[in-house]
Amino acid sequence: MPLNHDLATITTYITTVRATSQVGPNMMQVTVGGGDLFGFETLGFDQFVYVLAPPPGCDRLSIDREFTWTKYEQMAADERPVGAYYTVRRWRPAAGEIDLVIVTGGHEGGGSRWAQAVVPGDPVALWGPRRIYDPPPDTDRLLLVGDETGVHAIAAILEELPAGTVVEVVVEVGRECDEMPLQRSPNTSITWKHRGRAAAGTTRHLLDTVRSLDIPSGRVYAWGGAESRVMAAIRRHLRDSVGLPANRVAMTAYWRR
Repeated sequence: MPLNHDLATITTYITTVRATSQVGPNMMQVTVGGGDLFGFETLGFDQFVYVLAPPPGCDRLSIDREFTWTKYEQMAADERPVGAYYTVRRWRPAAGEIDLVIVTGGHEGGGSRWAQAVVPGDPVALWGPRRIYDPPPDTDRLLLVGDETGVHAIAAILEELPAGTVVEVVVEVGRECDEMPLQRSPNTSITWKHRGRAAAGTTRHLLDTVRSLDIPSGRVYAWGGAESRVMAAIRRHLRDSVGLPANRVAMTAYWRR
């Protein structure tokens, strides 16, 4: 269950797009900042927000700071904001800025269309943050698994870990050019898998690689963010075959094929 799971207590921040840039063949970075973000309360690690953009054909937000999902359901369909969950890749409190990295290739949802069309000055709201990453205090080893949608959360987690943490990272992307720099230490092992022409979410690369690892059934914490069925298969393996208890396995469906 996500940290900050009481939905009634989650804040809606009204802010503005400050910059956009292409950060990979299939990824856009959108920087938002100013406005309410000077009061953003960070949770760190894999924290994520729900991006609320103006509805199609509109240049103004249709929601305000009092946004709730109950109000959303009561809105007319053409007034509802475009939205999707995204990882807070970087948070710069002094500037009141957040970087969001959005996968555009192979993911044609409203968030991807918004990221490719948005320009500096456009209004946007963020609902959050929330967080999944929550290792038990006695954890002495991490397994981090993801695809393009989860790799930026992995990057954020790696940057916050104490020195000396033992970490095994497994990431699947399309091609070698889709890889991105990840912080590593002498105790960090990073494995990149490339699916080539295969569609995202259709391969066994992540599952087979995790199955090949020698994972002790003790104080390991396994976190993942990728396609729903891939995450379900890895969760079953870690719970049933490796024997990890439920509080040590957090495989999250970042998207569904």
